[in-house]
Amino acid sequence: MFNPSLITFQKVLGREVSPAFFSSEELDVLSREKFLITGAGGSIGSRIVKLLSTIPGVQFLATDRDESALHSLSLSLNTSALFDSSNFELLDIRDRPGMESCFSKYMPTVVIHAAALKHLSVLQKQPREAMLTNVFGTMDLVDLSIRSGVKNFVNISTDKAASPTSVLGISKLIAEFYVSHHRKVSNISYTSCRFGNVFNSRGSVIETFIRQMEVGAPITLTHPEITRFFMHTDEAAFLTLKSLLINKGDIHIFEMGEAVRIIDVVTKMQDILQTNSQILVTGLREGEKLNEILFENESMLIDSGNPLIKVLNFDPKIYEVLSGALRLLSVRDNELTLKLIAEF
Repeated sequence: MFNPSLITFQKVLGREVSPAFFSSEELDVLSREKFLITGAGGSIGSRIVKLLSTIPGVQFLATDRDESALHSLSLSLNTSALFDSSNFELLDIRDRPGMESCFSKYMPTVVIHAAALKHLSVLQKQPREAMLTNVFGTMDLVDLSIRSGVKNFVNISTDKAASPTSVLGISKLIAEFYVSHHRKVSNISYTSCRFGNVFNSRGSVIETFIRQMEVGAPITLTHPEITRFFMHTDEAAFLTLKSLLINKGDIHIFEMGEAVRIIDVVTKMQDILQTNSQILVTGLREGEKLNEILFENESMLIDSGNPLIKVLNFDPKIYEVLSGALRLLSVRDNELTLKLIAEF
């Protein structure tokens, strides 16, 4: 019998999940905060919320524009199906008045920003959507957080922002720049976390492969030598909170081990599920890289004090180059912004 639950991080990638541990001092710090989490219905956001819910004293508001995902998260923490908990609220980061109302009512001290559009092929076809959510939505959230006195802000980014070749990667890099720009000018603890694929997250390549194997369809692989970084959802959530506590620079880059060949992942999954689905090589998609990277220059990395996290600061000269771009972004003209992206 086909059993997708057999597909685990440990079995497919051959390594254990890194242990998660907060010191008593760290737990004390976290317990005094009021967290607002955007994109809380997603794989990473929901795991962060579940982790926070285990820490005594922590206050949190989990928000998402996807009512089904948010309801599922609510059910996982509270078996009542009434959705009557004050810890959950529908919120679209593209709705600035709605966000302003949320901030004025809840008054968070920490924002963890996990809301994003993340499918490369979709955003290549619809770059305006990437702008509205990944760029303008993030900008509004940062601006509102500063105005509301939020002292800590963590923007969850992606390895696709390193030397980006896709609309997704460029939109996330612009978001990183915007967060770091305000870290500099306002002298506040606003930072980004950059990491690769979260194993078997919703909409991930692992989920796609499982579905293709289940129905006996060909497994679509864009290139036989394509590689990607993977980490467990628990690792991503734990290290995001660790980055919040460390907060030493513009970007916190997570240790993800060696990049793995996707074809090796596929063959391992076939062995586990005992399937022999045909592998169909389709060719790299527009904007897709053969090999992702987490950073461009290892010599620029700074030790964070945690072996699983490195810190990267942008070259200060980049802000001189980007000053005009930041002014252009503030106009919120989609055509001008797309032109900017093409020139980026």
